[in-house]
Amino acid sequence: MEARLLREPNSIFETTLLLFNSRTGNSSRELKETIQKRFAIDRNVLDSCFDAIIDMSDYVVNNVKADNELLDFLFGRHSSMKGCFAFYLIHDVCRVPEQDLAAGIAALREQSKALFFVNFSSMLIAEFAPEDYTGVITNYSELFAFIEKLPLPADEKFQLCRLYNNFEEYRGLLAGILETAGRLYMQKYDSVKHYIGWFSAAVAEPLAQSGASYIESNYGVKISPSADEIYLQPSIAMCSGTKYLMSFTSEKVVDFLYVGVLFEPLREITDVSTVDDRICRALRTMGDDRKFEILKLLSEGPKYGMELASLLELSTATVSHHMALLLDAGFVSIRRESNRVYYELNRKKLRDFLDELRSSLLGQ
Repeated sequence: MEARLLREPNSIFETTLLLFNSRTGNSSRELKETIQKRFAIDRNVLDSCFDAIIDMSDYVVNNVKADNELLDFLFGRHSSMKGCFAFYLIHDVCRVPEQDLAAGIAALREQSKALFFVNFSSMLIAEFAPEDYTGVITNYSELFAFIEKLPLPADEKFQLCRLYNNFEEYRGLLAGILETAGRLYMQKYDSVKHYIGWFSAAVAEPLAQSGASYIESNYGVKISPSADEIYLQPSIAMCSGTKYLMSFTSEKVVDFLYVGVLFEPLREITDVSTVDDRICRALRTMGDDRKFEILKLLSEGPKYGMELASLLELSTATVSHHMALLLDAGFVSIRRESNRVYYELNRKKLRDFLDELRSSLLGQ
């Protein structure tokens, strides 16, 4: 099985998730506040993780103008369902390696009811049927019979049937909303695209070395045994979650795992392990001579990526990899100025680390 890394977000998935999260109490702002309350993390650390994403999210959500009842129907959570109705409609356009908003919207508008039937019924089976379920849904009457037996309130079963019966109408309405939202997202993309760079730098090497086994062990997911390929798709809107999209309609089985760009750093900063564990991880990070050189250069003052690459005679990709690990450790912070991202030494974090090291070894 081949495992591939994508390096651009899927704007249709991104905007659908932003609108879904905004209507279900799971926005990036609310996630940040929850983490702050639960783990009592330095607010400056969380600000550096979240604030650009929150700004982009608010811009998109607040500027999408559509009927509230329609937004609730398409993007609201319905009882025990894991997602929203919009995800049934966009499934296949979120399973493409080429990230093009116009092409994705066109594919959504051209989606046939037959294709939707396969995805809709397959996703309902995957979400609600027991693991040993071996049945298939081959026609409309079987679909409605399956919906009737779902462990959902009667009104939500009716809403599922309504979505299917009025597929063409909702397909068009959703495409219009996501086209607007996608344009808004792209207007703000420059302010958040560095997250994609960090994510790619952190996972490219282990993914190339270990492939699908890295995905399963690092993200705690089980890849479908029938998959011929698996794409690792970064998501800014998802922040720290994951979402597995299976292939239902293509002859070659190509699955996608969406992973939030904050998955690694949030796992690190919410880790409640011992002080000794934290010290050992920090020492391993700083023990690499290149990372130590970077820290020494940043001690002289802020520097941008290409400047560091030139001073160290390294490629920008290699510098990005080192910076991703130093950012995860908290020893480096970022500052945007004009069109450049500057890296700065986090002197407070270094002093705190040295205090912990001194206390652990010298008892002072």
